[in-house]
Order: sequence, then structure tokens, then C-alpha cells
Amino acid sequence: MHLGYQKNPLRRIEQRVFGEIVSYCISERIDFVLVCGDLFHVNIPDMETCKFAFEQFRLLHEAGIPVYAVYGSHDTSPRSASIIDLLEVSGFITKSTRLKESDGVDLELITDPKTGVRIAGLPGLKAGRDSELYDSLRVEDGEGFKIFMFHGAISELMADAQVESMPLSRLPPGFGYYAGGHVHEYDHQSFEGYPHVVYPGTPFCGYGRDLENNARGTRRGFAVVRFDEGDASVDFREIKGAEYDLIDISCKGRSADSVNAELQRRAEEIDPREKIIVIKIAGDLATGKTADVDTVAARNRLKEAGALDVVVHKNQMTSREYSITRVAGASREEISQNVFSENIGEVRSGRPELEGESGVSVAKSLLDVLAKQQLEGEVKREYESRVVDEGLHSMGIGDDS
Repeated sequence: MHLGYQKNPLRRIEQRVFGEIVSYCISERIDFVLVCGDLFHVNIPDMETCKFAFEQFRLLHEAGIPVYAVYGSHDTSPRSASIIDLLEVSGFITKSTRLKESDGVDLELITDPKTGVRIAGLPGLKAGRDSELYDSLRVEDGEGFKIFMFHGAISELMADAQVESMPLSRLPPGFGYYAGGHVHEYDHQSFEGYPHVVYPGTPFCGYGRDLENNARGTRRGFAVVRFDEGDASVDFREIKGAEYDLIDISCKGRSADSVNAELQRRAEEIDPREKIIVIKIAGDLATGKTADVDTVAARNRLKEAGALDVVVHKNQMTSREYSITRVAGASREEISQNVFSENIGEVRSGRPELEGESGVSVAKSLLDVLAKQQLEGEVKREYESRVVDEGLHSMGIGDDS
């Protein structure tokens, strides 16, 4: 869900969508709910988001619907508590990760008291550290229908080879259903030994690119799964968070004036009332600078005409007249991935985990840590100590290093 990612007015849609899911679960008497990570966009969100989340999970709790959850890469922290932890101690959710370490890592299964379904899961950790858990994982055997929850991309399901992923074989075999998080589009596939590998996707938006995909027709919703005599059937339930219009302009080989003229014309042609308008401008300008393309006037016109919000994506726009090195990408996350990937070859640290693909993961993780904001009521000294601790941990440097 990435609760807390949006600012108003889109936050209202973010919360309405989640509220609709909770209402559906209660009205349809769902037996239990699985949350496969990134329930929140950060591990300690703002108080408005926390209040809303507690209200919704209290409704599920009062309806007798248990919630099983694993951490995602966004809503966990190596050194501080998460709102996920507060929801658990409040009795509103149950974390499905139960680990015991000996010569390997033993994963215990939780038995849902109402259905007898047995559930286990692993969190999604930053910098690929979850792969270390999978490599040494042992899962207890037992009868009954079993569900494995995970948060990460599976290579066999990813069309983009550049997306950080792990092979399907890393998942423990023998489960009847594999509930996946992290991937933002719905997908349901089955493989030999791994039936029903399912990503429900994000119900609304967790990254800027999600809104663009929504405007292009990507279906959003959640998965309703029925278990019957050892098999599962999966039904995707669509939720229409908002109506969209997309203004997609290529500026390849064009002047900034030409792009401006098209942008203003297309902004005048659409009816933006009660819609999210996504403006996407990409390509290499032949003349003029990227700053010469005026999206502000179009944004103001659309907002004044009643648009819910206007989102501008122009990270993939470049200019021949402006020769500073730019790295293409559809979102901040994609740009940072590309920047680190292009430059990691220059790193000579003497530590293999800080070089190559592993180094890219560590760099992205560290960047996320450094972007964290100071919490309300947190003094500067505490904030700096928290960021340093988490930054060291993201680089694999523990207290004893």
C-alpha cells in the first residue's frame, strides 16, 4: 500500500482505497488477510498515517479477521522499531516470520486458528540481505495447506532483466500458495513445484511511475484467494482509485517552443475535472534547454479547471544544447539505479560486498537511509545518531565492526 507516500489531495485517495479493501474483507467475511510488505512507505510514518492505519486494523480486529504480515524493504529498519511492530503489540496483526538460528535458519509455520492453514514468511530487506536468509533457510514440514509470504522480485516473472530479483528456486518448495510483495503490477503464475505465485500489486500508487501506468490502463486492486481441498483459486478484485488522463509528448528532435505549444494545446483539449492528469515529456530536444519547457502554466490551467492533481514526469527529457551528463529513468528510483550501475565499476574498495551488483544494492539502501527526515519531537542529536546507525548497518557494518 505504501501508506503515507502521498500528500493531499492524493493521500485521500490512498486512504480511501485501503478503506475499501478493509470494508470488502469485513462484508465478505474474509478468513484472514495477508500483507506482504510495504504496508507503509517508511518505517515510522507521520501521525496522520499511523492514526488512519490503526483505525482500519482495529476494524478488522473487531470483525475477527486476523492479519498476517511481513516487513517490506520500505517499512522496516535495522535499528529502530517500525509501526508494524506497534500494530503487532497492539494485537492487530501477526508477523509471520518466526526464525530460529542454529547451523542454519529454521523457519517455523504459524497455524491460523480458524482455517488450519499454515503460514510462514520472510521479510524484504534492503541491499539484498534477504538472500542470505534464503540461502540457509530450512522450513519445518507438516500436513495441511501451507502459504509462504515473501517480499521481492522473482526472475522468472520479471520482463525487465535489470530489475533486482532472485530465482524462483530460492523460495522454499512444498507450499500451496506463494504470496508476493514488492512488485507493483498484478501477476499470477504457476510453475512445477511452485503453484500459484501471486503478486497482487499496489492497490493505488507507491511510486511516481505507478500513476503513469494507471493512466495507461494498468489495473489496480487486490487478490482474493479461496483454498479448497489442497488447491487455490485466485480472483483479482479491481479498485478504481481515480480517473486519469495522460498527456504523453515526445520532444525528440524538436524545439522547446514546439513542445510548449503542443503541451498547451493538449491541456486545453481535455476535461480534467475530478481526474488525475499525468504529463509525460521525454526525448532529446534539438533546440532549447529542458528548463525552457514550461509545465507550470499547463499544470496551473489544469488545476484551475478542476483536476484532482497534476503529476509531471520529465526525467527522461534531455537537451543537445545542455550538455551536462544526464541519466535516463522514469522515476527517482530508476534514475538512482542507473546512476549507481553506471559508476559502480569505478569502485575499488577491497570489499566485494561494496562492488558490482551488491554494491549497487548497498548504495541504494544507503541513499534511502540518508533521505529519511527528522521525526516530530526528535532532537537533532537523536536524528543524526539514528541515521548514522542505519547507514552503517546498510553497509554491513555492525556494532562490533
